[in-house]
Amino acid sequence: MALVLSAALLAWPAAWNGYPLVFSDTGTYLSQAIHHYLGWDRPAVYSLFLYPLHWQVTLWPVIAVQALLTAWTLHLTRRVLWPAAPIWFLPAVAAALAVFTSLPWHVAQIMPDVFTPLLALAMALLVLAPARMRRGDLVGLGLFATFMIAAHQSHVPLAVALLAALMASRRFLEQRDGFGRRRWVAVMPPLLACVILVAMNMAGHGRMSLSPYGNVFLLARLIEDGPGMTALRQNCPAAGWRLCDQLDRLPVASDDFLWRDDSALAHAGGAKLVSGEANAILAAAWRADPAGIVGGFFVRAAQQAASFATGDGLEAWPRTVTPWIARDFPALEADAYAASRQTAGRMAVPDWLGRLHVGVAIGGIAGCLALLARRRRDLASGFAAAALVAVLANAAITGGLSGPHRRYQSRVAWLPAFVVLLAVPPMWPGRAPARETARVWLAAISNPPRRLDSLVPGEG
Repeated sequence: MALVLSAALLAWPAAWNGYPLVFSDTGTYLSQAIHHYLGWDRPAVYSLFLYPLHWQVTLWPVIAVQALLTAWTLHLTRRVLWPAAPIWFLPAVAAALAVFTSLPWHVAQIMPDVFTPLLALAMALLVLAPARMRRGDLVGLGLFATFMIAAHQSHVPLAVALLAALMASRRFLEQRDGFGRRRWVAVMPPLLACVILVAMNMAGHGRMSLSPYGNVFLLARLIEDGPGMTALRQNCPAAGWRLCDQLDRLPVASDDFLWRDDSALAHAGGAKLVSGEANAILAAAWRADPAGIVGGFFVRAAQQAASFATGDGLEAWPRTVTPWIARDFPALEADAYAASRQTAGRMAVPDWLGRLHVGVAIGGIAGCLALLARRRRDLASGFAAAALVAVLANAAITGGLSGPHRRYQSRVAWLPAFVVLLAVPPMWPGRAPARETARVWLAAISNPPRRLDSLVPGEG
């Protein structure tokens, strides 16, 4: 019941909207499994996850399951970082996250973005605290991590970065018990996810690759930044690349290059055809301006790290989502979607709430840095490091390789604050039980003490 209540609290934006939140990519994720095709731009794993939940009837079960999986991951993290807290502290934590962070806005959306921060927590649990979890939870979390890694292209490098950082951090932690015989639980999810993606791409695209057309995204990035455009101008028309005939349409913003129907990419034959020549263009760009490519990567990553806002992409999507809902779902579901606040253009995060989320996110990062500054070899330091690595790696992967978008960083912005929320209370002087800690907090708020030592339970 605590998990169910926590899940309900985390799904409140969908209830307020009157329908699950959607994004431009939602239509593709819905249609892949329904119409049996593999899109060039994203894996079909999340689409296969969606299908047995909506069964072309309603999308509400998807939100329920995403909320429950989120609550379960939060519960496992609470049990490791704050073992003295009873299970009924979980709804209180969920309520705080539901108001003060961006988490519920991703839980309530038909997108795999909700799994990005949950993957960071899962990898931290599998690497840092396997001995503190039940065998069933450990196996279930390993399978869940495998799914999350395969659900989005950016999750593969994120999982590798997290695994490397967490493995390195283990030698500095005191809690190393039980990891040797359970190391496979942490290592297997990235390996299994890679096998799944390669097999799927081999079957669907005939390419043995994790991301068969991922070079097109990098090409779009370098054309906008300049090195890619320099390579095209220096080598065209002699190189005979398809984009040589489209130089008058370039350069453009990477999103316009990738998604506009009248873009140079579309006129050159589409992503699949251009992908065959993209590696040659990328190599020419590297030879022409390696410093520009490296510098552009770090600039974009820094821009992404500083760019996050709750509610990015909450506008209506009449071209990319509405046709799929109208075609593949019953009239009753289509009517509910049409009547939602988002479809009507009335769904937006209040400015004061967005500013609150930004403040909490910045405070969480500062709190994690403070936890690391203690130089203590405990799990709090390990999870703080995992949260910061997730934030930085997410910015580098999405901003540096694709392009800055506020929603990319918004999906992980809540993670450091959550770690601080669970890691700090057990450090209370005297390590009071959770109920006593809560009583002392309430007493301190209602009657502020003159001396800090009077806050210590049993001593003041």
